[in-house]
Amino acid sequence: MPSTLPSSLLSTGGRVHALRSEISTALDVPFASRWRPGAAPVVWHSGVLRSVAQRLARPVIVGPGPLLSPYDTPGTGMASLRVDHAGHATCLGQVDTEALLRARTFGRNRFSRRTVEAISEALSGLADPSLILAEGAVAHSCARLRAFVMRVLAAHPDRTFLVAGSSGCADLSPSLSPHLRVIPSPVDPWALFEQVRQVFVDDWATACEARLAGCDVGRPGDMSAPPTTQELVVLRYGTGIHYFDPWTRAPIGFGDCLDRVAWLRDRFADNETRTVLVGISGWKRPVLDAFMVGPQGPPIHTMTAEDAVAAARAHQAQVRVWATRMPERLGPLCAEAGVPLARIEDGFLRSVGLGAGLAPGASIVVDDRGIYYDPRTESRLAFLLRTSTFPPDLVARAKALRELVIARRLTKYNVGLTDESGDWPRDRRIVLVPGQVEDDASVMHGSPVVRSNRDLLRAARARNPDAFLLYKPHPDVEAGFRTGAIPEAEALTLADRIVGGLSIVDLLDRVDHVETMTSLAGFEALIRGRTVAVHGRPFYAGWGLTEDLAPGADRGRRLALDELVAGALLLYPLYLDPVTLKPCSAERLLDRLAAARDAAGPSRLAMSRTGILTMRMRYALLNPLIRRLRAKRGVERFPDRKP
Repeated sequence: MPSTLPSSLLSTGGRVHALRSEISTALDVPFASRWRPGAAPVVWHSGVLRSVAQRLARPVIVGPGPLLSPYDTPGTGMASLRVDHAGHATCLGQVDTEALLRARTFGRNRFSRRTVEAISEALSGLADPSLILAEGAVAHSCARLRAFVMRVLAAHPDRTFLVAGSSGCADLSPSLSPHLRVIPSPVDPWALFEQVRQVFVDDWATACEARLAGCDVGRPGDMSAPPTTQELVVLRYGTGIHYFDPWTRAPIGFGDCLDRVAWLRDRFADNETRTVLVGISGWKRPVLDAFMVGPQGPPIHTMTAEDAVAAARAHQAQVRVWATRMPERLGPLCAEAGVPLARIEDGFLRSVGLGAGLAPGASIVVDDRGIYYDPRTESRLAFLLRTSTFPPDLVARAKALRELVIARRLTKYNVGLTDESGDWPRDRRIVLVPGQVEDDASVMHGSPVVRSNRDLLRAARARNPDAFLLYKPHPDVEAGFRTGAIPEAEALTLADRIVGGLSIVDLLDRVDHVETMTSLAGFEALIRGRTVAVHGRPFYAGWGLTEDLAPGADRGRRLALDELVAGALLLYPLYLDPVTLKPCSAERLLDRLAAARDAAGPSRLAMSRTGILTMRMRYALLNPLIRRLRAKRGVERFPDRKP
């Protein structure tokens, strides 16, 4: 460690406190809980403490780096930081400029795909304009930006100019000159570079991307030779810059950081159209907001179909609604107004803990055709599985993901205890019968003949008279939250053992066969190589992988197991890192779920006894009131259900 570095660091504000691990890693200096000799304050680059700290001490100045995802904040982690101290230096090494050109990231990367329209409108009628790039320090000071623009205008009085930047120029008046036009909203500078030949900058570090894009770059008043392209890259991405994984906050290399920021930028840009959400419970909103935020802003929450359609029309937005909480009037109103509508539901790798216990979900599906558990209408998942051509690289990824799910011993909810007694018979076929919530939509709409846990147990015993039959109550039913309980004595007249509270993974490891209506346990059994008989029509039935017992189950196409996995776990869902609330890949979510499950330890329901009693009271007392309020808004769980 260079002798000029401090012996320890002091946090001076909330942003610094949130980024302590990254700053400490960058400098290899620990943070102290209180001041001691040799300690140096760490101050944010634009904070009010900076000037004070510079007079009283030799502070470490920290600010955002050049690579940031749209989701980065000090609280959730930042992909890059600039850390300035006299005794500290970093070396970027060889930079892959081709990678920079491919990724084309800039600033926070919160740009709308409509950027090109704004640029074309601003450039309309201008002949060969030059760009005054509002980036770096000038972008955060109206006075400094105005002075910079005036210098450029004075140096080139006969030229026409466009002023724009990734943070916007809302406070700059175009009346400064008749030769000047201003784009007040943030725009992607890469899209600007395609429209101009010359770019003027206030700081050479902000000229890097313009040079890479092939523009001539100038700095008014600077008579020295312009830096080379490699020198500009080092100024922009090297000196004092440290790179971190946007999800784990671990230090990573420049190239890896560039790839991950570009991935997050593209995911953010996918939400180009603003979203209106209808009737979303308060505990679900933070997660859904993170899924739906985009260049036009965060989602708008409404409670009625009429308000949702009105907000969608006002903001040129799309409507999204939780599938089982959809107001009956919403579909017709959206169709009449020409507003896009889609349903939301939990994905198949969800959480550690139950949704009925208010554990937030880390995956969702957004379905603009139907919903996966209701076979009466072809869902987006069924459409994907029926029509997609699965390329080899996607199938290989699906196979690797399936094997990782098995190795990590993960399921949808990741609850349950381990039965290590090992006293199950070795000379009989072991059959698992997973119970379900009987008033769940997947049972009501997806299992036309066998529609109760009693009927399922009877059918399973009739089909497997000599088997050792295990009955596993659904966790929500076992907790007393939902309907579908069978008295133990009655269940044991058909089943050999009740295995409530046990982990579904441990059970699937030891059984030979599964009999189910529409339970996801059937899919989880398939990916673990077990045979599955299906009495209903779940999404995984009808493709030649299950024994299909319900009428009309055949889909008219045969799929390989990993093609089914590709559709169900890669193409259909969206995933969110539950720690940082940033979109992530399925593989990254597996890491989080495994870590959370291991940290929580074995548990029947991942809830305390007090938590279970509280939720039972909620379902018994509060939920009837909520259902009445929803009915007033036109929400009926099964509007076409026969009495």
